[in-house]
Amino acid sequence: MNRVYLASEDSLLLRRVLARFSGEACLEIGSGNGGNLSELVKRFSFVVGTDIVPPEMPLGGCELVLADRASCFRDSTFDLVAFNPPYLPSEEVSDAAVDGGRDGVDAAVAFLEEAVRVVKATGTIVILLSSYNPKERIEFICRKHGLTMTIEEGERLFYETLAVYSIRRAPAMRAASPGP
Repeated sequence: MNRVYLASEDSLLLRRVLARFSGEACLEIGSGNGGNLSELVKRFSFVVGTDIVPPEMPLGGCELVLADRASCFRDSTFDLVAFNPPYLPSEEVSDAAVDGGRDGVDAAVAFLEEAVRVVKATGTIVILLSSYNPKERIEFICRKHGLTMTIEEGERLFYETLAVYSIRRAPAMRAASPGP
């Protein structure tokens, strides 16, 4: 079943964090109902979202591309790439809006690999994860690409903890100062 993901606590948490960013070009992978896009147009010159299902509400001031992830975009295009991937653990994906694979991070890993490719070297990737998800696979991809992952904000719900992370290129190691 392919349906538009409806905003919930996770979407609202991500939206609060996204309000801290601004720039020229922004992409939201898996934009769902478009709620985040409608907020991002206030702070970015060009805003685009991708999803496999069109939103049910009209989107003003931004573009929507019906696509899985970000494969249709050129490398190093966006200042910000954000996503709230499907993260519920499931043996099989019967609902692409919420099922994240066996450990819940298959979709997040796929989204992150695309985000790393399309974000500018000076840009930021913003991802929402659940306490249901083992972060190790995400952290491995970050290390592999020379990225650092920092928690921006978290929210404890009665059944899980949600956290939004920013991912950026690691600052270059400074050359050691010559001694006396």
